[in-house]
Amino acid sequence: MAEEEKKENTMSLTDHLEELRNVLIWSLVFMAIGTAIAWIWHEELTAMLVKPLTDLGLKPVILRPAEGFFASLKVAFFAGLIIASPAVFWKIWSFIVPALYPNERKWVYILLPFSILLLVTGVLFSYFTVYPLAIRFLVTFGDFTPMLSIGEYLSFAITFILPFGIVFQLPLVVMFLVRIGVVNHHFLKHYRRHALILMFVMAAIFTPTPDVISQILMAGPMYILYEISIVIARVIEPKKKKESEEEDTEEKEEGSKEEAITERKE
Repeated sequence: MAEEEKKENTMSLTDHLEELRNVLIWSLVFMAIGTAIAWIWHEELTAMLVKPLTDLGLKPVILRPAEGFFASLKVAFFAGLIIASPAVFWKIWSFIVPALYPNERKWVYILLPFSILLLVTGVLFSYFTVYPLAIRFLVTFGDFTPMLSIGEYLSFAITFILPFGIVFQLPLVVMFLVRIGVVNHHFLKHYRRHALILMFVMAAIFTPTPDVISQILMAGPMYILYEISIVIARVIEPKKKKESEEEDTEEKEEGSKEEAITERKE
């Protein structure tokens, strides 16, 4: 039945491209509206991002006449992305959903609100914990006199804080993959070391500076979320699959014991 339902929903390549175009256009419209809303509070938002610097008794400067305006516009744009994220996510999911089976769609609808919540949680977590530590370390490192331009500083702040919203999606991604049977907690445990290396590579890409401290501050929460994902995977893993995997593990263990006994006898 599920396969028949999927066949009914199949569209031609032209229809898919047309639907994708609509998704992109509406996403841009939502982001423009979000940016316009965020611009109303651009001064307050800029002050919030500059606060870790002002707490150290420092104030950013402008090096070009238009730098302050474009820096504020950049803040409004990225704040607008967060504001528009529920609508943008919904349009993206609405494009993907027809290709999914009914049980997969159910999990998409359940996880979407949590995805938005975790996006905001990741941004707030970074702003209140990791980001102030990174600023304090980087600005006070060495015997130098800081003179930071507002444009450079806000670019650093945005590219440091926003990736945490993406990183905090990890438990939900794992939960979805587990429920549709792509991965399980054994797989996640087996590739734990590989995941740790990948996290440091991602941290090196996402962090705006090449220093090790910033990478550790980003990779650390990522690894904690990975361990949480393993626990979640174990809890929500389909029961039948769990039992069959445990039986396979027991059979392998028994087989290895029998081989060891045989070898001893020989």
